[in-house]
Amino acid sequence: MTTVLNALLAVVVVTAGLVVTSLDRRTAALLGAGGSTVGSFLTWVVAPRAWTDVAIVPWVAAVAGTVACIALWSAVRLYSGIFEPTRAPRDDDTAALATVGAET
Repeated sequence: MTTVLNALLAVVVVTAGLVVTSLDRRTAALLGAGGSTVGSFLTWVVAPRAWTDVAIVPWVAAVAGTVACIALWSAVRLYSGIFEPTRAPRDDDTAALATVGAET
């Protein structure tokens, strides 16, 4: 039971650390909680003995899962518009001079 509480504490601390240092707190909470939970779960699936016997393994798994989740999130946001068609060219009117008011 203490191992599960240790893992839950790791998830909460990693998520809170990410939320406190982030500008977008809702996204940070989602990425922190999701990434650390998935990282801890996958570590438990791959190496259950190490996850239960070594107290630092759930913490490392939570941090690694959060970092992987943030990297995946960044990659998806970076390439989100890669499959959209190109935009039509617009007229560039930056060289035009517009005056406001009555002409004298």
